[in-house]
Amino acid sequence: MKPTEISRALVGSTERRTFLKTAIGAAATAAAIPAVSTIASAHFPDALRINIAPGSNENEIDPETDDRVSVAILQSTFVDEEGILKKPGTEITFDPTERPVRYRFGTQELLGQGGGARPIDDGEVRDVNGDGKDDLVLQFPLDGTGFTGDESRGTLYWERPETHHHGFHGTDTIHLPDDMEVSDIDILNYALTLEHLEAAYYNDFLDSYSESEVERSEVANYFARPTLQYSTYQQIQDVRDHEEAHVEKLTNTIEKLGGNPVEPAKYEFPYDGIEEFVALSDRIEAVGVSAYAGVAPMIDDTEVLEAALSIHSVEANHQTYFQLLHLQRPAPDAFNSARSMDQFLPIAQQFIADH
Repeated sequence: MKPTEISRALVGSTERRTFLKTAIGAAATAAAIPAVSTIASAHFPDALRINIAPGSNENEIDPETDDRVSVAILQSTFVDEEGILKKPGTEITFDPTERPVRYRFGTQELLGQGGGARPIDDGEVRDVNGDGKDDLVLQFPLDGTGFTGDESRGTLYWERPETHHHGFHGTDTIHLPDDMEVSDIDILNYALTLEHLEAAYYNDFLDSYSESEVERSEVANYFARPTLQYSTYQQIQDVRDHEEAHVEKLTNTIEKLGGNPVEPAKYEFPYDGIEEFVALSDRIEAVGVSAYAGVAPMIDDTEVLEAALSIHSVEANHQTYFQLLHLQRPAPDAFNSARSMDQFLPIAQQFIADH
């Protein structure tokens, strides 16, 4: 099902592109997610020669006529500076027809988070550039690449089979229409970045505080009934379990749709003590609720929409619980507004390690 005309009026194509750019691309860059800068520069040296949409004019991709993009990996010789395949400094020939097909393709920011589209099959062997050497041409689905229409370059990573990391990457120019819509896979990956953060947050707290410390704290003493006071720790465990279930659900859905799920970043959570944890939890859950409210109108598939809304309502339950612990009025307003990415980014940035 396509979004209704009302939804399209609320969330136009420009806003949808801005949303994805922020959520998957700019969010990673602005928030300095370590996976982007570390994997891209250190683990994936820029050594491969690739040709996006070989034979096309200006590497043009038109999603209206084709939901796939061709990428040719050319034979090339270069110095293996980091010793990925040979000793550091050894000159090697990278023949893609003799290497395992372990590639991801899309925006560099998304690839740096462990996302990107995987090839549809093992590809076709042919001489693309007329140099008499066999090259490998792979087909990638556009869904999951992270492209919004604003990009001028596409990136391809080749991973070592045994580690999924420490491979090579190559880039090439790409020409996309400026009215591309965000795919469900890319939206789900945005939601997954939020759920990774929340799951890590609650695990961090539960690893730091014991059940006795939590249930004898001033926060737990807010409850007059012992059955509520002495279940505070278990309630937080339940919230953690919910977030981990959300991660699993989103990951499985992305994979079912043929996408590649993003990986968690490294986080630092700025709270000191149980009272500060409760206040921060209230804030984080509020962000999650508003983020899902913002993403819902952008989803095409009804099953994906139903899954997103089911998570949204659970996040609202979490927020209500922490509002009570934070001595705030639960559900003070009749309507909740959706949070824009510009509002989300400053909040998310403080949780990213080394930001």
